[in-house]
Amino acid sequence: LPLHSIETAYSEDEEEDDVDNHKIHKSSNYYKRQEQKAKLKSLIERVKELQKDEENRFVEEKAKLKKLTAHAMSTAIPSRDLLLKLYRKATECPICFLYYPKYLNVSRCCLQPICTECFVQIKRLDPHPPHDDSSNQPGSEELPHTLISEAASCPYCASPDFGVTYDPPRLISTGINGAIKAGQYTDPYRAIPEDIEVTSSPDETPRIPIDEMRVMQKGANANGRRRASLAANAPGVIHVDAIRPDWEHKLTSARNKLARKAATASAIHASNLILNDDEDDVPTSSSGGRRRFSAPTNDPNSRRRPSANGTSNHLRTVEERMIEEALRLSIIDEEERKKKVEVEQIKKNRK
Repeated sequence: LPLHSIETAYSEDEEEDDVDNHKIHKSSNYYKRQEQKAKLKSLIERVKELQKDEENRFVEEKAKLKKLTAHAMSTAIPSRDLLLKLYRKATECPICFLYYPKYLNVSRCCLQPICTECFVQIKRLDPHPPHDDSSNQPGSEELPHTLISEAASCPYCASPDFGVTYDPPRLISTGINGAIKAGQYTDPYRAIPEDIEVTSSPDETPRIPIDEMRVMQKGANANGRRRASLAANAPGVIHVDAIRPDWEHKLTSARNKLARKAATASAIHASNLILNDDEDDVPTSSSGGRRRFSAPTNDPNSRRRPSANGTSNHLRTVEERMIEEALRLSIIDEEERKKKVEVEQIKKNRK
């Protein structure tokens, strides 16, 4: 395709007709306008020539690049035989209604096909309180230890711990870690060598070698669909958590965030109670202002003013409680971090 459409961009159809062209006596600016039009036309022609040169240079460089990368890309692009082999009997995904090769993922529970694009979109719910908890009423405070992260359920039968299995075709080994590259695949049953003469009659059925027949039967049996569901921990089952393994970290972060929120709310509530107690202890006059205290008397029935030491003791107690709560939360975070490190170490040792 051309870079720019120069011919249409500088079309002469839009040129306005000069009024003096149809007059016998020309105006004083007529010849000046004609010179400007001539200069503009020459400039347009020059721009067209430059653009054509750039266009030709672009096409030449593109052809050179295509020649250099033709050999490398020819092996990476799937061949026509491979595309026909894969998409001859395409299967429709029941979720997105798109057609894919018949070698689709199969759910471990109900044996339903699902494409990879739909499978990777399924994930766990965000951390939330249990739905069947009677104490989880609307408006009630959420407790950090009650947050859970439920495993993804099957979109077909709603079974928990959703997972899929995939059985690759045995007769096609291309792509990553394949026997050959995608561009080098050829269908052995379509290509007939020229040096082989076909002597069989039309009524005679073609004979297939015994070795090829065994390979075809083995591949057909291996690619057959399963007849029973598999357990969640069965070998070959791929779970949603294998794609998003950070669900434990998200659950821990949500619990810690809720715990810090609860601790902050408790501290604010305690400080408000202390301030309210101090304001209640200060008497007010009938005019609404605060009344000054008189000198202390020896009358035991008279009410004494609360000392400043009592208020400072209350504030000190609140500060100590806040420090204790912060220390408790930090200890919990450190314990959870150590547990996570131990679990990762155990997984590495198993591998």
